[in-house]
Amino acid sequence: MHQDALCKSALNMKPVLDAVVKLVNTIRSRRLTHRQFRDFLQSVQSEYSDVLYYTKVRWLSAGCVFERVWQLKDDIVSFFHEKQCSAECEMLEDTEWLSDFAFFTDLLCHMNNLNVKMQGKNQFIDDIWAHLKAFKLKLNLFAGQLAKNDMSHFSRLNSIPSANEEKLKNYEDGLKNCILSSNADFKISVPFKQNWIFLPWLST
Repeated sequence: MHQDALCKSALNMKPVLDAVVKLVNTIRSRRLTHRQFRDFLQSVQSEYSDVLYYTKVRWLSAGCVFERVWQLKDDIVSFFHEKQCSAECEMLEDTEWLSDFAFFTDLLCHMNNLNVKMQGKNQFIDDIWAHLKAFKLKLNLFAGQLAKNDMSHFSRLNSIPSANEEKLKNYEDGLKNCILSSNADFKISVPFKQNWIFLPWLST
């Protein structure tokens, strides 16, 4: 389950991903700004010492980058305001954008948990199949909960007061489309596939 699928799906994570990557690059690609930012985090006794670079080839990268920026978002805003460069972080003060950012950070966290399980040692095809089926059930659960304004599995999204019903409906519909996409990508809906994995001798 790759984050590229989210960028191409109805959820369309790409605009949020692009904004986060641009923000991280603004901080890290300029040596002076990067040093000042690290010094600033130290001065405010932040739990973290830096933002993380996004590496497209690593499956877990986007989730880790989103989570770190989420944790540091208030410090990032304070830093750029102090430098009188508030335009660099204006999206972090936009509640509509923050709602999308929170949702994708939560969702990527769930996806990272899946990917960690799938990349674990001694994983057989039936183990991977079981993880994928369980994740599909989770997506169904998440969509159903969002339909009821239940954000118990989206703690960051739940912290955004502007997460209105229209937004939640968009997220719900997006998750449903992800489920349909996963059916096509992994052929979960094809009955003989499961037989082949668990009982390969029954397959013809």
